[in-house]
Amino acid sequence: MSTFGVASATLAGLLVVMGLILYGVLAATFRIVRDDGRLRLTEILRRQGTPEEALDVGGYQAAAAVRRCMMCAHKAQCDEWSGAKRGMEAFCPNAEFIAGITAR
Repeated sequence: MSTFGVASATLAGLLVVMGLILYGVLAATFRIVRDDGRLRLTEILRRQGTPEEALDVGGYQAAAAVRRCMMCAHKAQCDEWSGAKRGMEAFCPNAEFIAGITAR
């Protein structure tokens, strides 16, 4: 393969990677911009009888859970969820975190 072919393949690969990164950034930005501003994580905790202050003691894990909640693509399902103790495991990326917090 010639030097031109290697350079072209490298450039094409770089463009694909940059395109994927750009898509991810745009998708995340779109989710944040069109969000209604509510943090559904605190609503779920409230529905399950856990005070919002439980997030204060969570440290890094609580911060990661808040970030996952803000970037979640399943907000419509979360809004439709009845608030039962079970059932959110199918769609919520924070289900394991919430189970740990409510068990305390």
